[in-house]
Amino acid sequence: MEDSRILSRKVTVTINPVDKTFDVRQEDLFSIVMLPEDSLAVVDELHGILAFDNKVKNNGAIGLVVDHILFSKNDQQLDARITGHYTDPKTLGETGINLDTLSMSEFSLINFTDWNFRSPDAVLQGNYWVWPADKPVTFVLEPFENMPATFLKHRRSALTYYDHWLKK
Repeated sequence: MEDSRILSRKVTVTINPVDKTFDVRQEDLFSIVMLPEDSLAVVDELHGILAFDNKVKNNGAIGLVVDHILFSKNDQQLDARITGHYTDPKTLGETGINLDTLSMSEFSLINFTDWNFRSPDAVLQGNYWVWPADKPVTFVLEPFENMPATFLKHRRSALTYYDHWLKK
């Protein structure tokens, strides 16, 4: 989503290039709410996500298909899992994951140090994480690990908004 208000403390992504599937697990969904209109924007965004119909595949313009979105409560936090598939490995380029177009043998993703990226399957080569195009890869991002205190005090769990939505 463009201009997303709902963020995730930790994201674990698994891509299986053999099956052309992806699994995104987002832990501890939250938002930064500084003004009353920020809360309204979070509610609108959550409404749009919850309106997703798991029975109808969501085929995005870039060739990624979301099969399921599942929310779950984990203690006092809200987690999400998004699963789907893609038709062509080159479509992953729209998400920042690039396929070596000459050999078609490996994927790469630029390393943004602030994302706190790590992977048991990819190797950091220079400023890029690289992994074979014929094996599944899992990587973890924790981009909000060092959030400035000025924003931290405005951090609100998405669980509150989710629970309110369920009560409607």
